[in-house]
Amino acid sequence: MDGKWTEEDASILVPGDIISIKLGDIIAADARLLDGDPLKIDQSALTGESLPVTKGPCDGVYSGSTCKQGEIEAIVIATGAHTFFGKAAHLVDSTNQVGHFQKASVLTAIGNFCICSIAVGMFVEIIVMYPIQHRSYRPGIDNLLVLLIGGIPIAMPTVLSVTMAIGSHRLSQQGAITKRMTAIEEMAGMDVLCSDKTGTLTLNKLSVDKNLIEVFSKGVTRDTVILMAARASRTENQDAIDAAIVGMLADPKEARSDIQEIHFLPFNPTDKRTALTYIDIEGKMHRVSKGAPEQEVSEGRKESFGGPWQFIGLMPLFDPPRHDSAETIHRALNLGVSVKMITGLIIN
Repeated sequence: MDGKWTEEDASILVPGDIISIKLGDIIAADARLLDGDPLKIDQSALTGESLPVTKGPCDGVYSGSTCKQGEIEAIVIATGAHTFFGKAAHLVDSTNQVGHFQKASVLTAIGNFCICSIAVGMFVEIIVMYPIQHRSYRPGIDNLLVLLIGGIPIAMPTVLSVTMAIGSHRLSQQGAITKRMTAIEEMAGMDVLCSDKTGTLTLNKLSVDKNLIEVFSKGVTRDTVILMAARASRTENQDAIDAAIVGMLADPKEARSDIQEIHFLPFNPTDKRTALTYIDIEGKMHRVSKGAPEQEVSEGRKESFGGPWQFIGLMPLFDPPRHDSAETIHRALNLGVSVKMITGLIIN
């Protein structure tokens, strides 16, 4: 908007908009990539491919896929129900979904038991009424009809629907919205709860404790470490880590003040770091990088041309847990549900 990047809801995107795609982003619409370095896109949820695919300029990317490596801009070509994912979701949503409770063992077992019981009961009643008691035809038929109608659980679907509705109402009182009644049935049979970490068990509000920053280079202060880390961060379209580091500065504009940016290397899972090549106010070229502490950069690589790298500091990042995470986990364990945390830890 007005030549500046802004964060907007995916729902307002229209064909022709320009979006920025970087590591970890879930692509919000079908788009065509513009000029830039190739991306690695995980579209397994859409195509079933086990490995990420490489996408370059002019290639199309699908809504719902995830960027695994690289950073590039793209132009939106389709949104909503017109996307590849939207069309697939519409086909799935148009099907009649039957819960496990209805289609599997419980209702089937009840129905089969009732049918078998009615059949056996009617056979026994026919034997007793006619050959033994010698009753007339019409009273015997009346008794058989009473047994047949009384043994069929006609109200069972209604009782089941009312029970599910009551369960949905109670869940809504606890802040949970039920889209499908069958979800309550599936939840009732849950044995293992798999949870994400960032933003689910934690607040997704990273912070840096300045007092715990370790300095490993003489003549370097903690403020210098923060400034160098901020320079190796994106100042626009920031992820949570970049935002936390840049936010440590008195003014976020300091991250790019008095320097000329030459090239920014976005984070990727292979190198596990970001890097900025820039020219300072004296006309000297520098490179600054932040990333996983154990990641080494050899002097013979393109990124390190011009001299050896200097390790100047270590910055700790904190993501506090949500206030209700511990209570929720304990409640799940008390209900017999095993809780597993499934997450991908990426140190930027």
